[in-house]
Parts: sequence; structure tokens; C-alpha cells
Amino acid sequence: MGDLLKSRLLGWISYGTEKFEGPAKRRIVMTNILVMLITALAVPHAILFALYDAEALWIPICLTMFCAIAFQLTPLLHASNPYAGGLYNLTLWLAFATTIAWMFSARSGAHFYLLAGATTAIAIFGIRQNPLSILSILLGLACFIIADRNFDQPAPFIVVSDGFLDVFYYLSIPTAMLFIFCMVFYGFKQASLAEEALQKEYEYSEALLANMLPGPIAAQLKRNPGRTIADSHEEATILFADIVGFTPRASHQSPDMLVKFLNQLFTRFDELANRHGLEKIKTLGDAFMVAGGMPEPQPDHAERVARMALDMVAETNKFAEEMGETIELRIGIHTGPVVAGVIGTKKPFYDVWGDTVNTAARLETFGTNGKIQVTAETKAILGSQFNFEERGKVSIKGKGDLDLWYLEGAR
Repeated sequence: MGDLLKSRLLGWISYGTEKFEGPAKRRIVMTNILVMLITALAVPHAILFALYDAEALWIPICLTMFCAIAFQLTPLLHASNPYAGGLYNLTLWLAFATTIAWMFSARSGAHFYLLAGATTAIAIFGIRQNPLSILSILLGLACFIIADRNFDQPAPFIVVSDGFLDVFYYLSIPTAMLFIFCMVFYGFKQASLAEEALQKEYEYSEALLANMLPGPIAAQLKRNPGRTIADSHEEATILFADIVGFTPRASHQSPDMLVKFLNQLFTRFDELANRHGLEKIKTLGDAFMVAGGMPEPQPDHAERVARMALDMVAETNKFAEEMGETIELRIGIHTGPVVAGVIGTKKPFYDVWGDTVNTAARLETFGTNGKIQVTAETKAILGSQFNFEERGKVSIKGKGDLDLWYLEGAR
């Protein structure tokens, strides 16, 4: 029974919102809620009149019940125009409150309902219909002043005691204040929801930007939008990793399985890059590129990259064991000067160029399956902290003969 009542209540509150979204939908919902509040307050007033003297107050009783029913037509008007129901609601409210104030005089406090109705204008019409909001507020204030100054005594056909007027007064003031409180609460609630939504969007944008660009680079772009960002680094260490046999795998594996495979493995590499404080530059197919010593200088950039390379091999072996198959990497590492910057405006990305990058890429291409290959420059920087196996001179396309070593592990 409770669920059925709740379902019908929510259905009535959202009635007429089917064709609308966003602010228009929220205004219609607010208007429907006001209709329910007005009805909930009108019925007790009619009961109060009837308990006092149903015969003497039959006119205000009929008027109150008539308005309670008339207000129920408000949601039916939303389909024609998102403002039609609200305009009808406010017009009926001003007419009803003014008439009740005239019947029972300003001593009853009924004219304070006019102020309560005026405060609903902005909530119903919103800031895009300021003329309607301002007109409704001015009409409410004008009717309130007229009632306060001119309705000194009840209408001739209303015969009530001073005690009844006092009761009516102490009922009217809290009711009017309740309406005003509801409007203010609604306004602050909507502002709070909008602020929370903006904060979530901001956090999402920040996280997205952090994933696309290094933190310092993103900060520069936010400080100077549109500025060209290009930096040179005298010494950085570049790592290229490639999955052995990926092309045959791609030819016989379904797209879903292939993407899942790459995502699972590269996600582990991303975590390793974060752990070692390195910058993931990009992925190209099955190739994974990492840089050390940039965009912020790192005195131990070569050591960080070397340790990540060893962890990548270990993580790949672990992943292969979980998959129940053989998976190997070819890794090339080289140290030297590079140039880095942000390319593009629609989908900007941080990239690195230079002979150092080309050399690291060649080392990976001409590497040995399951091995980490480094140049003499990188080995010299790493020194005695790591174990190496000499490969000897190797002819690298576009680079000539290079002295290369295999990085075996850390001492």
C-alpha cells in the first residue's frame, strides 16, 4: 500500500514533464509540488471554517474547496507550454488569497499568503522569464499592500469573533512562512545541486586532463590557454616496449579479446609508470613509450626507467602465467637530449621528439625477444647499480654500428 501511494505521488509530481528536460522539467515539478502543498493547506482551512460555523461561513468554505479542486488542473496545462501551468497557478493563488483577505480582513493575516505566492514566481518561471517573475512579484506586493491598508473589517456577510480572527492570524503567519521557507530552501537546494554538478564536472575535467597531459604541462595550459608549449631537455631516458608476435595474435583473435588483452597488460604498465614516477608518453598499437627526466628534471631518470623495464618484464611473465600462454617483450632504452611539447588543440597530446627517441625505438625494433637492450650512454649512467650482458656491436638501420648491452637486473 505504501509503495503504491508513493508511486502515485511521484507520478503526480512528475505529471506533464514528459516532453521537457533540464530547468523546464524542474520548474514543472516545483509547480506540481506547490499544487499539492496548496491543496494540503486549503482543506484544513475549510475544516476550520466549518468547525467554527459552517452555515455562516459557507461562502469561504465553498470558495476554499473550489480553489483546492481548481488547483488540480494546473498539471494538465503543462503540455501546452512549460509556463502555462505556473501562470495559471499564480493567477489563481493571487485571486484566492486576495478574496480570502477581503472576506476576513487584514486582521486574519490571510493577506500574508500574497507574499508567499509572490516568492514562488521565480521558482516557477525561472530567470529566463524575468518579466513574468517580476510582474507576479509586483502584483503580489500590490495586493498585499491594498489588503493591509484597506481590509480593516471582515466583509458584511462574514460574521466571526475576534477570537476566531486571532486563531486565523496565528494560522496564516506560520503557513505563509512555511511557503517562503520552502521557496528559499528549494532555491538553495537547486544552487547546491548545480554547484555539486559543476564540481563533479571540474574534477572529471581535471582527471581527464591529468590522464592526457603531465601535471606541470596541464598547469601551464590552464594558466596560459592557447600558448605553445615546447621544452628541450638536455638529458632524458626513453623506453620503447613492444609485444613479440602481436601481429599474428591480432590476425586470429577477436577485436574484443585483443583490446581486452592490451588493456589488461598496458594498465599494469601504467601502474608501474606511476610507481616509478615516470611519464607515459603514448601507446602505438602494441608499443608502449615511457620517458624519464621530463617534464620535470629527475637526477635518477635512467635508474627509474631501468627498474621499470625490469618490472615490466616481470609483470609480463606474471600476466602470461595467468593467461596460460607465452608473452614476451622487446624493450629498448636510450638516454640523450630530447624536445617535448603539446601538439593539437582539439585533442592535444604531449609528445617527445629527437634522435634519442628514434634510437630507443630502433633498439626495440632490432632487439631480442624477452630482453631489455640499452645503449652505451644509458649503461654509463646506470654504472655499477645493474648487471649487464654485452651484446656487442649491432648494425642498426639509420644509426650504424652501436655498442649494445642487455640489462639483466639490479645489483
